Amino acid sequence: MNPIETDALRARIRELDRTLVALAAERVAVARQVGDAKRVADQPIVDYAQERVVLERARDTATAVGLDPRVAEAILVTLIRAAVGAQDQDSWRHAAVGQGKTAVIVGGEGRMGRWFARFLTDQGYVVGALDLRATGDEHAWAQAALPTADLVVCATPPAATAALYERWIPAPPAGVIVDIASIKTPLIGPIRQLQATGASVASVHPLFGPSVVLLRECDVVICDTGDTGATAMVEQLFTSTTARLINLPLDEHDRLMADVLTLAHATVIAFALALPDTAVPVRSTTLGALQTLSASLVRESPDVYYEIQALNPNSAGALDRLARAIGRVRAAVEARDSESFSALMREGEEKTSLYS
Repeated sequence: MNPIETDALRARIRELDRTLVALAAERVAVARQVGDAKRVADQPIVDYAQERVVLERARDTATAVGLDPRVAEAILVTLIRAAVGAQDQDSWRHAAVGQGKTAVIVGGEGRMGRWFARFLTDQGYVVGALDLRATGDEHAWAQAALPTADLVVCATPPAATAALYERWIPAPPAGVIVDIASIKTPLIGPIRQLQATGASVASVHPLFGPSVVLLRECDVVICDTGDTGATAMVEQLFTSTTARLINLPLDEHDRLMADVLTLAHATVIAFALALPDTAVPVRSTTLGALQTLSASLVRESPDVYYEIQALNPNSAGALDRLARAIGRVRAAVEARDSESFSALMREGEEKTSLYS
């Protein structure tokens, strides 16, 4: 093939790419209209049966035109996620639960703080970040608004949030105070002290990171602090989204997080530490997936991840199970015991099936 033919084909590919992107934008726009109709009819945004129909249709169409059905499915899954994300944002904007209200985000220049700033702004709140990294005007506005703001979100690490609550005890903010901390044990005492002064305090734990746009596949834990009004107000922030809301007693949160966070994070960090000092020249699918996961995690705030491990009184049990599991694998390998190793694989299959 000569250069002229190659250039012509590349020009055609560019044209097709533009068409694909334009069609994707049109599809999302139409999906938003569908979302509007669902909202009027009081129907849920996510319709799993319809999604299955769409994906089956895409696979059949791909087969008919000679395209790998997996490619068509991947494209449609991405577009469905984009559509649901757009419908999600439209829903919480339409709900406008924060219309005419103010919110102060303490630690608002952190990554989760910025996520909540966008989230609350979309819901109609006037939002300001109380953070030394915020612009002078915004920080000053948030400082002045703090005593009377309708909502005060503490997007600071658990220990810093606990210290903040203790400082507020003599004169707490008048609005609903809510933390988004990953560990609740350090906060239980300060929360009770704040409540004793008459403060309204809620506690949530969004189990997702700041890069998340689509809440459909995300859990938000709503911890029961005993303040039904404050809890209901915070829960309302997420009821118009597709997030799954999990209600837990405040003092039960950290027991579950030892498995959800401590075990998972420690496993990934240990994998990163166990990598050889010199990069290997080849990469398997499994190694690549673990490298991607661990590279993302170890770039996060070490203070936050340290507190998840160190401030959870249930962490030791999770870490012990991890150490014992590694020991069992090593023992089976060193003993050249294929039956024991197979038994470990079967046990792992049984346990992971509980989470599928």
